[in-house]
Amino acid sequence: MSATNKQGKMINYRMRVTLNDGRQMTGQMLAFDKHMNLVLADTEEFRRTKRKQNKPSAPGASSAAQVVEQEEKRTLGLTIVRGAHIVSLSVESPPPADPSARLGKTPGAGITAGLTAGPGVARAAGRGAAAPISLAGPAAGVGGAAPPPFPGFPGAPGFPGRGGRKYRRPALCHGLLSDLILAAPPGFGKLPTHPRTTITVKMAALVKAVNAKIRAHPVLNYVCSTHFWGPVSNFGIPVAAVMDTRKSPDLISGTMTFSLCIYSATFMRYALAVTPKNYLLFLCHFVNEGAQLTQGYRYLQWTQWGGKEAAAAAAAPAGTAPAASPAAEAK
Repeated sequence: MSATNKQGKMINYRMRVTLNDGRQMTGQMLAFDKHMNLVLADTEEFRRTKRKQNKPSAPGASSAAQVVEQEEKRTLGLTIVRGAHIVSLSVESPPPADPSARLGKTPGAGITAGLTAGPGVARAAGRGAAAPISLAGPAAGVGGAAPPPFPGFPGAPGFPGRGGRKYRRPALCHGLLSDLILAAPPGFGKLPTHPRTTITVKMAALVKAVNAKIRAHPVLNYVCSTHFWGPVSNFGIPVAAVMDTRKSPDLISGTMTFSLCIYSATFMRYALAVTPKNYLLFLCHFVNEGAQLTQGYRYLQWTQWGGKEAAAAAAAPAGTAPAASPAAEAK
């Protein structure tokens, strides 16, 4: 049986939740989700605190403060607890036999005698009824006549709502607005649906369904991931390097060849260090490393090991003797 099914049987149980900061909460579990976020009713919080307490000591004894650990209780009521903060969860007590007992009600009898009626009386707030005190406008002494203008500035323009013009708060139309909403036809308040909006929603649902099918298939999921397309797009570098091995060595840049050798060696190590190992990326940089090493050998052969002079001698016309060195002419 999965943990979700086990936890689902604990609905309406009174649970004790231990949080990662040491607090404990007890309450009736009303709901939960896959992230272990809990909804608790009638929640009580328990917190242990340490306080210094000075006790009267005997004459001659040290008057050091003594640390006392106390447990503090706080009533929270309806609470939502994040699953990321929960350390443990245990059953405190079984659910009540009557679910309505938690709300202080008895079936068929309305509010119990333990809950006395308050002074409030429900009355209409629309047209034809006296406005309640909270909607009757500003209280006495608030919002009356505006203060006099600033002295010493004759002819200065007045501030909005001040300086000769009285400012009055607009009357509240709560009752009239409620009547209009109640008398509105069915469907009032809904945004009109445009055909383009419907097509956009359908296309989004289609894309979401296709994406779910692709992610469910291991091969398609790999082919449609950056784990595959990153090395594939990077294969342009080794392909170009292999094609450059057939060109003239005088076009080779020694600095660029050395940089690409270091680059491919680094990413060959990276391809085997990630999880899962990216063998396609390793193959890409392995080919590029081989091509760049070949280009480096051709560059050294051309510039340092006499390749350039040998090519010049081979390109000289037949029957033309190569130029003698100055040492030979002196002899």
